[in-house]
Amino acid sequence: MTVPPRAAQTAALAALAVLATGCASAGPALQARSAAAPQVCASPVVIGHRGAPFNAPENTMASFDTALNQGADWLETDVQTTRDGVPVLMHDPTVDRTTNGKGAVADLTAAQVAALRVTVGPGGAQPVPTLEELLTRLSTSSATLLMEIKWQRPEDVARIARIAAGSRAHVVLYSFSVANLRQAHAVAPSLPVVLIQSGGIAEDPGDLKLDGIALDAGLASATRIAAERKAGREVYVWTLDDAEAWQLMTARDADGLITDTPGPARRWVDANCRTERRSGPRGH
Repeated sequence: MTVPPRAAQTAALAALAVLATGCASAGPALQARSAAAPQVCASPVVIGHRGAPFNAPENTMASFDTALNQGADWLETDVQTTRDGVPVLMHDPTVDRTTNGKGAVADLTAAQVAALRVTVGPGGAQPVPTLEELLTRLSTSSATLLMEIKWQRPEDVARIARIAAGSRAHVVLYSFSVANLRQAHAVAPSLPVVLIQSGGIAEDPGDLKLDGIALDAGLASATRIAAERKAGREVYVWTLDDAEAWQLMTARDADGLITDTPGPARRWVDANCRTERRSGPRGH
């Protein structure tokens, strides 16, 4: 794919700033103008962060289905493990914030977690999915799953990686923990690995070969993104929820936009970027 020279790209983006900022909510006339505007960026993938949490309870099948229906290219989720070794989809180590229950996921059985309902977010309360339920849903889809392995025991990390590798879904493993990624890669070497970094947690990958890096927006400078891409790593930036952020990161040539608003992000990318979408690491 031929990318316009950086200077021309920057000038074109500046000229489109007002148009791009309003594209998610623009009326038909403005949308038509946006669609006809010069294409100014290589198309990043749109990644639904915990699905579409502004439209359905986070990390539930309702949220994931909504994100896919809104045009997300990828889904992002978080995996914790129950006391009896079943990987379930939940961001926090406890169920307190997101469900009608209490306690650490690691202290509850899969049956106890299955009896809970996710209540945080719009829409009706939803069950907590298992990892295998989502992988089955994606096994017939072209969507990629960006799967965060949370801080947990090495045997649980290995189990999660084996389940993902044994599925027919496209899966990319990512984590803040280099140890997690090493463990997962040892048992599932075919799966791409991505290190997450923020201002507070930024582990050194050492000699671990990364397929990509997921950066907090505060770390995703143009210089940093260019350096990562020069090193052969794709760059995914989180969490980007408005047109100003999407425009800034596409101008910096990020490969993926991790967003709580995949529908508006999809419309913005389609209106402002090339139609060819990046496929992700190793063809995923």
